[in-house]
Amino acid sequence: MMSRLVNKINKAYQLLYAGAVVLSVVSAFFVFLWREEVTEVSTEGRVCYFSEPNFQLRWMHSVEKQWWEEWYQNKSTHLLLTKTYFKAFGAGTPSTEEVEIQSRPGFIGYRINRDFTQLNWVVSRLTKGELHYGGHKLLIYQWVPDYSEVIIAPKSYSVIDILEKDHCNDYSQG
Repeated sequence: MMSRLVNKINKAYQLLYAGAVVLSVVSAFFVFLWREEVTEVSTEGRVCYFSEPNFQLRWMHSVEKQWWEEWYQNKSTHLLLTKTYFKAFGAGTPSTEEVEIQSRPGFIGYRINRDFTQLNWVVSRLTKGELHYGGHKLLIYQWVPDYSEVIIAPKSYSVIDILEKDHCNDYSQG
């Protein structure tokens, strides 16, 4: 009778040990191997990220004093500039690209479809640079000193990266 009890206890310990091993393997997978595709926004001394694949950059053109918008998609290895919208023609406006049929009211739109490995964006309070994603608005011009370079790039984050870095929602409105 005592040996049956000992056998049951041993089986329970074996099951518990096997469960702990499986849990450890699954945990190690998530900590070391699982990756999430994100868009990283970095400048000197600050880094944040967001997971939404689509985002827009918006700023006030320095000469025309009109809003300009660029629409991007994070494609994991690069950023795809899909379209651009602006209110007035001027310096730097595209004119040879295909017109965007679903244009925004009051804006002129063009389809661009150009790849970038990363964006190096210089912002200031004069141009009011903003980043819009997933219903959030990051007012970058309030986040960094004038004429700071902001680097926007596709990244693949591990669980440890996600725990160590700030989500851009922490700095955004919306």
